[in-house]
Amino acid sequence: MAAHTDRPPAADGAKTRPAFRMFDMVLFSVAAMLLLSQLTLTASVGPSAIFWTVAIIIVFFVPYGLVTAELGSAYPDAGGIYAWVVRAFGNRWGSRVSWWYWVNVGLWVPSVYLMFSGAISSMFFDGELNFWIQVAITVVLIWVNYWVNARSLETGTWVSNLGAGITLAVIAALAVAGGMYASAHGSATEWSFSALLPTDALPALALALPIIIYNFLGFELMSSASTQMENPRRDVPRTILVAGALIGGFYLIATIGMQLIFPAEEISETTGLLDALQRGFGDSGAAHVVVTVLGIGALFCFFASLVPWTIGANLAAAESAQHGDLPKVFARKHPVRGTPTGAAMLTSVVGTVFTVGYAALFSLTDGAIDDVFWNLFAFSSVIFLLPYIVMMLAFGRLRRIDAAATRPYRVPGGAALTWLITWVPTVLLAAAAVFFVWNPFDFSWPVTGSILIGLAVTVVLQEWFCFKSPQWARDRALERGEDPDAEPQLADASL
Repeated sequence: MAAHTDRPPAADGAKTRPAFRMFDMVLFSVAAMLLLSQLTLTASVGPSAIFWTVAIIIVFFVPYGLVTAELGSAYPDAGGIYAWVVRAFGNRWGSRVSWWYWVNVGLWVPSVYLMFSGAISSMFFDGELNFWIQVAITVVLIWVNYWVNARSLETGTWVSNLGAGITLAVIAALAVAGGMYASAHGSATEWSFSALLPTDALPALALALPIIIYNFLGFELMSSASTQMENPRRDVPRTILVAGALIGGFYLIATIGMQLIFPAEEISETTGLLDALQRGFGDSGAAHVVVTVLGIGALFCFFASLVPWTIGANLAAAESAQHGDLPKVFARKHPVRGTPTGAAMLTSVVGTVFTVGYAALFSLTDGAIDDVFWNLFAFSSVIFLLPYIVMMLAFGRLRRIDAAATRPYRVPGGAALTWLITWVPTVLLAAAAVFFVWNPFDFSWPVTGSILIGLAVTVVLQEWFCFKSPQWARDRALERGEDPDAEPQLADASL
C-alpha cells in the first residue's frame, strides 16, 4: 500500500506563514498536557502520588520524551504519530493508530465538558442547575470547539496559550491555598517517609500508573502540525525539554497543594479542585471573589485543554484519510483555510452522541457522577494509550530499517539503551492500559464490562477500515491524478 509521508500535504489554499513559534509550541504542549481536570485524579492517589510521579518521570517520561524528540526532528511529517507508524509498519497499522488517536478524543470531550457544566452548576446555582440544561451547555461547547478547529491554527494557538497561562495561575493559587490551610489548621495529609513510599506496591501501582502516565502523554501533538512550524527539527527537542520541566513540576505542586487541604479519600474526582480552593481560601467575601475568578479561569481551561488535542487528532486523521487509511469524509478541508473540517465535524458528532449517552447513564446512577466520569474516562484512556505502544515500537523499528536517515536530534547510547528505551515505556503503557480496564485490587464488573464492550466495537470498526483502506488509497491516488501502482511502496509489517 502506498505511503505518502515523505512529503507534506498540499496547502489547499491555506496560509504558508508558520503558525507556531517555539514559545507557542511550549504553551500548546502545556495546555494539552497540564490538565486541571486531571489534578484531582492524581491527588486522589494519595501521598504516594509524589513518589510515583517522580519514578514515572525517570522510567517513562524521559525515554518517551527523548523518543518523541528524535522522531519529531528526524521525520517532521504532517500527521505526526500516524506518519511515523506508517514509515515503520505500513498503512494498515497507520489506519489503526489514526482511528485510535482520533476516536479517543471524541470520547474524552463529553466527559470534560460535562465536568465544565457541573462546575457552572456548583459555582453559580448552588448545584441545583437542571441536569438537561447542563447537557445543553455541554453540547454547545462541543460545537464551539468545532468552530475553533475550523477557524485556523492561529485561533487554536491563542486559545491554547491563554489556557496554559490560566492553568499555571490556578495551580499557583492552589499551592497558596494549601499553604494557607496548612498554616491555620495543619496539613490534612501525613507527609511521613512511610506515607510517601508505596507500602503496598502492587495495589498502589495499579491505581497510580495509568493516571500518571496519562498525564505525561501528548508531546507528539506538535509534530501533527509540523508543516506549520518554522523549524521543527530544531524546535521539537527544545520544546519537549522546556514543556516537560513545566508540566512535571506543576503536577507535583498541584498534588501537594490539594493534599494539604484534603486527605486523598475525600477528594472528589469532579469537584475536588473547586472544593480545595474554597476550603483553602476560606469563607470571607474577598476569598469568595478570588475563588469565583479562579473557578471561571478553570472553566476556560477545561475548554482550552481540549483545543490542542482536537486540533492534533483532526490533523492526523485528515492526513490519514488523504492517503486512504480512513474514510474520505475525514480528509475534507476548508476550501480557504485548509483546516480539517471533516474530521472536526465528526469529532463533534461523536461528542454529541456520547454526551446524550453519558447523560442517560448519569440519570440511571442517581447522581453518582464520579463513578460515571471514571467509567467514560477509563474507556477513552485505554484507546488513548494504544497509539503510544505502537509509536514506541515504531521508534525501535525505524532505528533498524532507516538507520541512514538524518537525525538532527538522536537519543544517545548504543543498541542496548535503544532496546531499553523502546521496551520499558512499551511495557509500562501496556500495563497502564490493562489497569484502566481491570484493576485486580478494585474490581468492578460494570466498569470492566462496559469498557470491553466499547473496545470490541472500536476494534470491529478499525478492522473494517483496514479492510477498505487499499481501495480507498487507490481512489485517493486517482483523484489526485496519480497512478497508484507507480507510487513508492511501503510494505505492511506485523508487530
